[in-house]
Amino acid sequence: MKIGRTEAWLARLSDPRGANERFRPSPFDASERGQMERLVGLAARHNVRPAFARNLMRQLKDAPLDFLAGDTRVVAATSAWLSDHANDLRIGDFARASLLADVAGTIREKIAAAALPAVIVKGVDFAEVAYGGLYLRTFSDVDLLVRPDAAEALGDVLRDLGFTEHVPSGKRVDYTERAWTRADQHGTTLVEVHTDVVHAPELRAAQSLTYDLYADPALGGVTHAARLVLAALHGSTSHLFGRLQYVVDGLMVARLGPDPEELVVRAKRSGATLPLVTMLRLAWEIYGCEISADLLGRLGPLRWGGLESRLIRASMVLAAKGEGRWMLLPQRYLYRRLLHTTF
Repeated sequence: MKIGRTEAWLARLSDPRGANERFRPSPFDASERGQMERLVGLAARHNVRPAFARNLMRQLKDAPLDFLAGDTRVVAATSAWLSDHANDLRIGDFARASLLADVAGTIREKIAAAALPAVIVKGVDFAEVAYGGLYLRTFSDVDLLVRPDAAEALGDVLRDLGFTEHVPSGKRVDYTERAWTRADQHGTTLVEVHTDVVHAPELRAAQSLTYDLYADPALGGVTHAARLVLAALHGSTSHLFGRLQYVVDGLMVARLGPDPEELVVRAKRSGATLPLVTMLRLAWEIYGCEISADLLGRLGPLRWGGLESRLIRASMVLAAKGEGRWMLLPQRYLYRRLLHTTF
């Protein structure tokens, strides 16, 4: 699948560390604001808007003619409008992330006071540890990973904080996540409590990441290798790499320099070798991350590796929120079948 200009700009501007030099797409016509709005919308649907907005503003300040072509006055007007639009969105994303981070901080304090085996995972944790701050990663809820025998006690903590549990539907009762919500002046805050990062019952025979596997001090606690396994399992088993954010999560955690030997061990414990291979390969192919390429080599040759790389391509991830995404569904479902295999 060919990568279109809009998707190429998404790839170029979505790296939290700056412009992605692997992609140098042609500029847009400055008079076609609809195309720019589509690009900004695409960044939102891929959940990479904070980094994208910052990089876009830098692009328009430092090299606007590389992004916009046309009459000088039209370029200037469109550049000013687009910069203001991106900045407004970035401020909104940061405000929401800050509110959720405050909630996560309170929950973290309560967990520590009660000595519960539970940790904050994904959004807030990735933003603070791997991205360098809340202003570079968007998220819409607070995620907790808890040991099953402490789930009831954690529920008591959340009730004391004003959250209400939502009973899952019958077809999802066997899934390893429960939703808790609280309404306040800022809207509704969602907290998701997980006993296993892998939710689907049919996949847990091959993949699993429980609190004990992720955070137990006896296994090393929460390390960068643990976070990388979590990012890979979340991106693959829950979402089949249907957003660019899942690749960027892996990219940013890989840049922290996880221990390769520990990563191999943790991947085998959780059945995460295939998801890790896919995520690290995509981080290399899209962003040229050499650390990801090195870690990929440490995982060794993978059975069905040739098929894996054909099912989840870089172009497919970038097109996952585009108009033709329905054509990619068969490949994703076949990849899901591969996840049933123990590697």
